[in-house]
Amino acid sequence: MKTEIFKSIRKIALASVVILFISCETDIPETDTTIPSFSFNISGDGFNRTFTQDDDFTSLQLNLRTDTTYDFIFSGADSGGEERTPRLYPHDYIEFSTEILAPWETTSVTFLSSLVYWDGNEANPTTGNILAGKLVTNGDSVSISFTFLVRDFGGLDGTSNTITKSMNIYIDDQNTEVILL
Repeated sequence: MKTEIFKSIRKIALASVVILFISCETDIPETDTTIPSFSFNISGDGFNRTFTQDDDFTSLQLNLRTDTTYDFIFSGADSGGEERTPRLYPHDYIEFSTEILAPWETTSVTFLSSLVYWDGNEANPTTGNILAGKLVTNGDSVSISFTFLVRDFGGLDGTSNTITKSMNIYIDDQNTEVILL
């Protein structure tokens, strides 16, 4: 019991520190050629891993256990100001068990997928934002993907830089692990 309380306190502290570093006000530079970055941490079922834009998503698959709750922290960042950070997910197989709080929003994209996203403000740019919560997996023998995207303002000249990655996920009655494809 004490271990779970300490883990929860540690996650809240980590999220608070990340928010302080990621959500700093910034100035949009004249020209911005730096590609944004992102981080996705998922933990639960004896598993804990952080994925970034530097991972080779084409050669890995995240196996998740059916009907299991996972903690997650998703963040995007760009020193010249972040314009948009969406994450596409299949709502039939992934449910958020915690409320998505402002400034993050959710919307249905198709009858199969939804989008959780954060939009920056060019008049008041910040270096990014963070989304933390819990998700629950549904379905047996289901192959899905998470799509991560971070786009910056692109500087005052307006040419945006974007990073997009898709992670293969397989949900079944199995151990939570990353496998190489």
